[in-house]
Amino acid sequence: MSRICDVVVAGGSIAGLTFASEAAKRGLSVIVAEEHPEVGEPEKCDGLVSLRGLRKYGYPPEGAAVQDQITSAILHSPSGKRLAVNASALDVVVLDRSAYDKQVEAAASAAGAKVTTGSRVGDVHEKVDSVSVKVGTEDVQAKFLVDATGPASSPRRGILPAAKYEVEGDWIRQHVVEVFLDAEKYPGYFAWVIPFGKHRAKVGAAGYGVSPFRALDRFLEGRSTTVLRKVSAPIYVGGPAQSFVRGRRVYVGESAGQVKPTTAGGIMTSVAGGVAAAKWVSSSILEGRPPLVERYQKEWEGDFLKEMKAMMRLRGVFEKLSNHDLEAVFSVLAAPRLVKKLSQTDFDFHASALLGSLGMPGLLRVARVVASAEVRSILLER
Repeated sequence: MSRICDVVVAGGSIAGLTFASEAAKRGLSVIVAEEHPEVGEPEKCDGLVSLRGLRKYGYPPEGAAVQDQITSAILHSPSGKRLAVNASALDVVVLDRSAYDKQVEAAASAAGAKVTTGSRVGDVHEKVDSVSVKVGTEDVQAKFLVDATGPASSPRRGILPAAKYEVEGDWIRQHVVEVFLDAEKYPGYFAWVIPFGKHRAKVGAAGYGVSPFRALDRFLEGRSTTVLRKVSAPIYVGGPAQSFVRGRRVYVGESAGQVKPTTAGGIMTSVAGGVAAAKWVSSSILEGRPPLVERYQKEWEGDFLKEMKAMMRLRGVFEKLSNHDLEAVFSVLAAPRLVKKLSQTDFDFHASALLGSLGMPGLLRVARVVASAEVRSILLER
């Protein structure tokens, strides 16, 4: 005999767990199937996030889940020029994603959701008013299946190979995030250093057509470093999916492309997706009005679509820049007035913050560097 519940969540990601917590609080019976033996493992996310966004959606990290408070960000040009931005007012932290995910798992379990680990969602059969799901060896009948499996279900465009090492070295600066731009070493992306304690950092590299592990090894050459852990962690930069709801399947987090196209950061936007999806899936079930679930995408897009489109345009420009172009753009960004404005902006909406800080004169200077359709569209919209 089949087990019956309201919703099956495939994947114990931060989006899936947030959905489960919110849906259970609203009275739904929820089963979360996480394929790994432990929620939050393996930890592939670097955990850089603004506390403002997580507080807004009701899921701020607690205690040991916060590994570092970021006070400065340094951008490095291909030639080695540096641009430092004071980030002390931006409320940015580095999370221990494993610990944070476990905190949200505890909230979901306390609300009544059943989280099962070492359990994969198998065959799925949709009916008019329900969905049949194989969870491990068990048959489950539910009203909806929520897909929170991550890159495996995300739109296929825009997935970049990436490598991340957790390292130890006396060259690492606590509280300081560093980004290294080089169109030849990291085409279409960059290398990064995100501290998570004294002399410890999560360093990574990604780019089109390169081996991220080789790129990262070259980056670390000449730096006295002990590698603590290596992770292959593909990142998604392709923008939101066209549809978050397909029949009885609802997509959240990376599965819905709810990830920043510029940096691949998606903690806050995925939490927002889980919260919005839970609201409208619950309303759809409890009120017996299936079409209500369609409002989930409209709510999420109302908060983020404009910013995501701006990020996509910036990515389109960035991917076309040579190292010569990057040096020229770097000179524009290094203007003291602009650097000061960037230190007072919103980390979660950095594309809009950057464009607003540049203003028309700055945009025109950037447009002289790279005359592209993306830049023209940005100018026309302002």
